[in-house]
Amino acid sequence: MGEFLAAVVGFPGLLFTSALVVSCGFWVLVASGRVEAGAFDAAVELDAWGLGGVPVAGAVSSVIVVAWLASVTGSMPAELVAPGGMTHAALEAVLLIGSPVVGRRLARRLMGPPAELLMNPARSDVMRVPRPVVARAPSMAAGP
Repeated sequence: MGEFLAAVVGFPGLLFTSALVVSCGFWVLVASGRVEAGAFDAAVELDAWGLGGVPVAGAVSSVIVVAWLASVTGSMPAELVAPGGMTHAALEAVLLIGSPVVGRRLARRLMGPPAELLMNPARSDVMRVPRPVVARAPSMAAGP
C-alpha cells in the first residue's frame, strides 16, 4: 500500500492525481445538479484530438483517468527498476509524456464509434439497431 501511495503522490502521479480530483469534483457537481455535463461543449473543440462529436467532459475525463492509471502503474515498476538517479528521472519523464498519450489513444478507441454515430446518424454501418418485429394474429371473424 505504501508503494501505491508513493506512486499517487510522487512526481508524475501527483499531476494526474490533481487532474483526477478536479474531474471527480466536476462529476460530483454534475450529479448534484449544480453544473450541466455539457457546460464545456461549446467552448472546446476536440476534433484535433480525434474526439470530435463526443461530449468534452466525458472525453477529457476518460483521458485523465487513463493517464492517471498509466502514470501510477508505471511509477511502481519504475521505482523497483531504478530507485534513484538519472535512470529513474528518465523513466519519470517518459511517464509524464507517455501517460497522456496513452490516455488520448485509449479515449479515442473508447469514444470512436459513439462519435461517428453522433456526427452522422444516417450511417448504417456504424451500428445496426434491430427493429422490433410486429406480429399480427389473423382475424377469426365469422364470414357472410
